[in-house]
Amino acid sequence: MAKGEIAIKENNCRGCGYCQRFCKPECIVMSEDKLSSLGYILPVVVNPDECTACGICGRMCPHYAIEVYKYVTE
Repeated sequence: MAKGEIAIKENNCRGCGYCQRFCKPECIVMSEDKLSSLGYILPVVVNPDECTACGICGRMCPHYAIEVYKYVTE
């Protein structure tokens, strides 16, 4: 089974929320208090153990702010 690690590039993020909207296992939520240096609301990984490394969050991000690393476990 594949597991993933989500890396958020805070300087690229514009707070659109697409990553949260399209994350089926609900690993990502938009923070209520974490802002980027440009003042955008940042996403936060809240359930990292539930990540299946599908990569949809990264593909849906229009600003290339998310990278997903896939690890295969047995």
